[in-house]
Amino acid sequence: MTFEQPTQILIRKSKVDSLSDMPSKFCYKCGALEEEKGPLLEGLCEDCFLEENPLLKVPEEVEMEICGRCGAFYFENAWHDLEGRPTEEYLEAAKEMVTSVAEVFEGGPAGSRYVSFEDSEGVDIGFKAERPSPETINISVEVRGRFFDFQEEPLSDRAEVKVKLKRTTCGVCERLASGYYEAILQVRGREEISEEKISEIFRSLEEEVGAGQSRSRDEFVSKVKRKHGGLDLYVSSAKLARDLARFLKREYGAEMSESAELIGQTEDGEENYRVTVVARMPF
Repeated sequence: MTFEQPTQILIRKSKVDSLSDMPSKFCYKCGALEEEKGPLLEGLCEDCFLEENPLLKVPEEVEMEICGRCGAFYFENAWHDLEGRPTEEYLEAAKEMVTSVAEVFEGGPAGSRYVSFEDSEGVDIGFKAERPSPETINISVEVRGRFFDFQEEPLSDRAEVKVKLKRTTCGVCERLASGYYEAILQVRGREEISEEKISEIFRSLEEEVGAGQSRSRDEFVSKVKRKHGGLDLYVSSAKLARDLARFLKREYGAEMSESAELIGQTEDGEENYRVTVVARMPF
């Protein structure tokens, strides 16, 4: 018995038919076809990918400390004085705080990962902020960009963060409230200084302290006493006492002298001195 062999033409036709029937790529989670939902992202359609891999990671809630006395806010390990309207500055500080903790998805040949916003490339981030109550700021964060090289259209994702304002007392206000001082500036004259001149000198010193506080909020005057025909200023540091005495020397020709009194030891066992600086006016 002999069998007829199929012709070569029929074999070729069969191969063409089988190739045309090959299925398209599809999302392994929901089964959506790539030709319907767009390019697959790591084997997933866009919707499933975003469900399993949010483009933006932020905590649901963060806390920002605010001084209940002076209004300063704590950010990046330091207290910052208010320079404008409190609500506006708190909103901006809250945005920066959320940005500092936000993580953005990054895809690549070596695999996907999350990076800080500063380290991300080709990604835009936007904010909407509101303060519904004195204790709360709500931040809406949105990222938009191309997270894979083969993306045809940018992807976007959104998250909500609640910033709770915790009222406390900053270090400067704590020291001010306790009358803390490290040095005394004594302003004296050759004779008793008149009330008018005392007021003038005090206003000048206030302005100088204010200028210093713009550089360092740790510079402050704890208290002022009218004494011995002059002024005693109890200040936050020996440096500030010396700086103010030098200011009086430049402006009024005052002579400077200094003494120190041992008042104890520091936690490290070093001797702790309280400094008294005298600025003697030429009148």
